[in-house]
Amino acid sequence: MERRRVTEYVARLDRSRRTLAEEVELDVAPVRDLTFDERGDWVARACASAWMILRSRPDKAEVLARREPPAPDFDDKWRSLRARFGRKKAT
Repeated sequence: MERRRVTEYVARLDRSRRTLAEEVELDVAPVRDLTFDERGDWVARACASAWMILRSRPDKAEVLARREPPAPDFDDKWRSLRARFGRKKAT
């Protein structure tokens, strides 16, 4: 009896296990077909949610004081994006 229960339990775990690709798809699916403006709204809501979570933390000031340096290629990518969208000069 015990072996059968364990076998059924393992079978349920196997059925519920997702691959990494499936997990990424579940994360990406809600925004895949959004327009540029809709995606911007979605990002704004995600940022607002993150800010609400951060505000509730007792160590909020410490967390906000931490600064992660930009990626080494940030300046090049920023200039490229600015040029691509018609900006005359990158800042």
